[in-house]
Amino acid sequence: MPNSTKLVRYLFKRCSADGAAIVSAPRAISIASLAVLFLLGSAAGCNKSAPPAPAASVKTIALGPDEAYKTLPPDMFKEMPVYPGSTIDHVRRPKGSMREIVFTADAAMPTLVAYFKAGLKQGNFHITSSLIMPARRTWSCDFHKEGRPGSIMLYPSDADKSKMTIDLIYEMPSKIDEAMLEPQEIFDVVGPGAVAQKGPGPKENTKQN
Repeated sequence: MPNSTKLVRYLFKRCSADGAAIVSAPRAISIASLAVLFLLGSAAGCNKSAPPAPAASVKTIALGPDEAYKTLPPDMFKEMPVYPGSTIDHVRRPKGSMREIVFTADAAMPTLVAYFKAGLKQGNFHITSSLIMPARRTWSCDFHKEGRPGSIMLYPSDADKSKMTIDLIYEMPSKIDEAMLEPQEIFDVVGPGAVAQKGPGPKENTKQN
């Protein structure tokens, strides 16, 4: 520490009498003590650890607001299986063109899994992946149909662990702007008229003559 060494030398020179190079013993001891205390304080200040950085805030993605109704939306797949007796808790749009429907069912997970597997197969849905975790009572299934992806997830209900939550997410059909379509031509002609009777051929005229 160059600055601390200079300070010690400066204190010793100030304490010398009439420019003498040697200072009195008691005064030198006191000055030396102050210098040592200064050096110890400087060392302690250097070793002092920096304050911990503040913890980074965790950002959460909020779900979309619930729709004003709790019924099956008209844009849901017509062939989508819905477990009998299940109740609709939420209908919302989490992001973009996706729609989410949350059901609650009073049934065991194996029963629900078997029902949805059979229903998706019967409705001609193409299952792309499926994962089951019996210990956690969860099951997830990804599928698509007619170019629209979707997924089903089963897990215990937060309100009642004896019941299961059915979380269905699917892509809504794209809206077609009719103004961009070409006008369709409509003709009032139903079809060709009756076939006219053919006149006698050359051979028939020859026989008659």
